[in-house]
Amino acid sequence: MPREDWDDRAFTGLEAAIVFIAFIVVAAVFGYVVLGVGMTTSQKSQETMHAALGEAGSALRPGQTIIAKLDNDQGLVKFMEFDLETATDLAVIDLGRMTYTIATKETLVTFPPGDSRVTVTWRYPEDGGTLLEAGEVVTVRLNTVGVGIGRGDTFTLQVIAGGGETVALTRNVPTGIGKNDYVELF
Repeated sequence: MPREDWDDRAFTGLEAAIVFIAFIVVAAVFGYVVLGVGMTTSQKSQETMHAALGEAGSALRPGQTIIAKLDNDQGLVKFMEFDLETATDLAVIDLGRMTYTIATKETLVTFPPGDSRVTVTWRYPEDGGTLLEAGEVVTVRLNTVGVGIGRGDTFTLQVIAGGGETVALTRNVPTGIGKNDYVELF
């Protein structure tokens, strides 16, 4: 058959098919890489989210009131009580590692872990352990005889858990209360 009679249309179609298949292969490889990176990024963000929830879940939530009792002699706060619970269901707080700090204009008093001036009473225990978990509430009583908080004084109570979780309450003792009275500080 002479060369002039050859038809190149089939050959051009074959070239187009090869180029089309090459584009599909390149697109498939690119799609695989993009999906792989997306899955890795999604997994990393999920790990970050769980870590953040774990950190946030370790927070303490104090009761909104502090109950204080004034002594008979000078009208100073003899002791104060407040409630503590966890902020989320993920939290577990070791009460044996808690530090309490009371700050006034004149003094700064710290009650370290194991201090005999701190009494913890379980109001709603779940499992009877020393860890404060979801659904449990404890009442903390601080003996503040030597702190010197009196009528009209403002103080800040800071509670620091062993993991570094911190909560602070600032309260004012009213001036018009008598001796040997209980007062609820908001």
